[in-house]
Amino acid sequence: MKRKLQTPIMVILLVLLPLIAFSGAEQTPSESYYERLKSLVRVREGYDVSIHPTAKDRDVNLIEIEKGAAGVVFGASMDDVIAVWRKPESIWIDGIREAWFLGIGGCEFGFVDNRLTTIAVPSFSIRKAHLANGIGFESSYDEVKSALGEPVKATDSRLRFVTKSGYTVNFDFVSDEWSSGKRRLQCIKISCPDSGEFVRSRFDRGGPTR
Repeated sequence: MKRKLQTPIMVILLVLLPLIAFSGAEQTPSESYYERLKSLVRVREGYDVSIHPTAKDRDVNLIEIEKGAAGVVFGASMDDVIAVWRKPESIWIDGIREAWFLGIGGCEFGFVDNRLTTIAVPSFSIRKAHLANGIGFESSYDEVKSALGEPVKATDSRLRFVTKSGYTVNFDFVSDEWSSGKRRLQCIKISCPDSGEFVRSRFDRGGPTR
C-alpha cells in the first residue's frame, strides 16, 4: 500500500516543481519607493540650471503680480508647469497646508491642491525677468520701493507689497559682494491669495544664492 501511495505523490512533485520554478523566473521584483521617487525628478550636478522653458503663449521674462511669471500662470497644475519646465530637481512639502513646492531650473513653484499659487524667480535663473513697469534684477532697493509705493513690510533684505486684490510680491536683497554697502536684488516672488500667508517656501528660509 505504501508503494502505491508514493508513486502518485512523486509524479505530482515532478510536475509541480518545474512549474513553480518557471513562474518564479517570470516575476520581477517591484520597483522600490526610492527608485520610483528618483524617476519623478531630474538629478542635476552642482548649480546646473540649464533648463529653458518652452512657453509658447507667454513671455518667460515677464512677471505679472496678479497673473503669473516664468511662462506659467496662477491656477496651473503641476502637469502644466512641468510641460513648460520639465521635471523638477527638488520637491519639498509643507505639511501644514499640504503645500507642494517644485524646484525647477532654479525657480520655485508652489501648489495648493494641485493649483499653482506661488512663483519664485531668482536672479541666476531668469536674469532678464522684469515687471511691466521695468523693475528687474538690475533695479536697486530704492528704485523698487519708489516704483511700487508703500510696502507692507520693509527690512534691509526684503520689500513686500500687497495689491488691492490680495496678491503679494516679495523682493529679496543680499549684500553686493562687489560693491560695499550696496544691496543686490536676488529673488522676486509672487503669490496669489490662495497661497496662505503661513505657507513658507525655501526662499523664505534663506534659499540658494548666486
